[in-house]
Amino acid sequence: MGDWIAFGDAQTGQLDKSNIDKAAAIEVVEACEKRDREAEKKITKKPWWAVF
Repeated sequence: MGDWIAFGDAQTGQLDKSNIDKAAAIEVVEACEKRDREAEKKITKKPWWAVF
């Protein structure tokens, strides 16, 4: 019985690590997308009538 408990506990730990990796990847992608949106706003020209 103890071996099964140790095995299940080890697998749960692997799942926790996997979920952390996924969350970190999503966080990086969201940060990059935000940076890209901000950069696009800076380089996108406004229509000539919006200058005034």
